[in-house]
Amino acid sequence: MNKMLKVILDILIVVACLVFLALTINMVGSFKYANREKEDPIETERSVFEYELRHKSYGEVMNTYYVKRMYNFEPQAGMEDIYNVAEYAHAAFMSRVYAEKGDDRMSESNALRMETVRNRLGDYAYTADEVDEVIRNAP
Repeated sequence: MNKMLKVILDILIVVACLVFLALTINMVGSFKYANREKEDPIETERSVFEYELRHKSYGEVMNTYYVKRMYNFEPQAGMEDIYNVAEYAHAAFMSRVYAEKGDDRMSESNALRMETVRNRLGDYAYTADEVDEVIRNAP
């Protein structure tokens, strides 16, 4: 056998072994997700919610809110905070819309709604100020 061909085959065998090793490590690492269906869905939603809040992704919070409301109009136990923050973010967005349209009647009604929802925020009251800042600074 040609010496150059033998070197190339040896290199291919080493590369194949490295790829096999990488795939095995990846597979073993994915075992922690094997029992994902047994996890508490409320706790999973809350951890996603906390992540979204840390990154000020209020659009994602609202998206989760609308998707969840398609299936359960009333919030499930433990998800009330998500609903309240999303409702406040929606009301804040609508306040900007009404202000730009010059609709004073709807703007006043929405201001009352915002205040009501703001009072229900509890531990997440800080999000109201963040949402207001985002809406105020939007182009």
